[in-house]
Amino acid sequence: MSDALNVPAPDDQRSAAARIASLFRRVIRTLAIGSVLALSLLAFPSVRPWVIALWLAVHTTLRFWGRPGWFPLAFCIILLLVRLVPATPAMLVFGVVLTATAWIRFRKRHHPQVAPRQTWLWLLVLWLAWAAMLWEHHRIIHCGRPHFQSFADDATIVCIGDSLTDGMRPDLGYPDALDKMLTNPVINEGFSGIATHQGLDLMPRVLAHQPTVVVIELGGHDFLKGHSRASTKSNLIDMIDQCHANGAEVVLMEIPRGFMLDPFASLERQIAYEKDVELVADTWLRQIVLNSPIAPPGMWMSADSRLSDDGIHSNPKGSKVIAHRVAKAIESLRSVP
Repeated sequence: MSDALNVPAPDDQRSAAARIASLFRRVIRTLAIGSVLALSLLAFPSVRPWVIALWLAVHTTLRFWGRPGWFPLAFCIILLLVRLVPATPAMLVFGVVLTATAWIRFRKRHHPQVAPRQTWLWLLVLWLAWAAMLWEHHRIIHCGRPHFQSFADDATIVCIGDSLTDGMRPDLGYPDALDKMLTNPVINEGFSGIATHQGLDLMPRVLAHQPTVVVIELGGHDFLKGHSRASTKSNLIDMIDQCHANGAEVVLMEIPRGFMLDPFASLERQIAYEKDVELVADTWLRQIVLNSPIAPPGMWMSADSRLSDDGIHSNPKGSKVIAHRVAKAIESLRSVP
């Protein structure tokens, strides 16, 4: 009789099952949101505007549901601060609009209902600011000013850089692969371990080839050797100015200094914006690292590894990837009116 009294009622059983199901859904939702947040922080700089657009779309959806929608905007602010984006005009305007909108939505989180016209206005301003930021993002990567009256097949291309340019034997560096892709002669002036001040010293040697295009891949060792961002920027700008003064155009390669944090605060992107040079986004090296045997997913497909055994330098497959991206940048210069 007592055992019968201890049997849970059907309603209690259903209630317990509902609580477990609710807890399970919350756990899954938390894990999903956490995964998306992590992936957003790890996203390559080349896709940053689209990552931000994803969170703006979430905010827009929440607003139409009558929700405050401040959290997606707050995360966008965190994303911009953590990734230390370049302080360019459109980015600054977007940051101001984003912060103002997030603050207003946070303050009114307990009173989310507003007039439809006000909602539309704020969303329109926010998306217009994003569109300006996207345009500027494209403008940073692709050089905008006129360059060549002609770009002959015998125009010389010189590549200056550190070990990623020099190559780690038996690999001869990406310039060797680039030379096979283009009809133009490609000269490798890479030297392992050099920083930007040493690259600056090599400029007379580079310019002696009378290049039409100079590809600069430097700045990684400045960070590794403790040189400042300011000195690195100054050296790179001096190199670019010397190239322009001698009639050569520049392709600047972006150097990743961390998958999430960039202690040099998007240095190459800021230089590309200020000096209007073609930029090869750091996707080239990030993809090579992801295809290396030292970490997932590359460790699961070692046959396709694009890094050498030291896990740092590209192998011949990796150099072809780099050369392909540099070739696209050079072709972009060739097509500029």
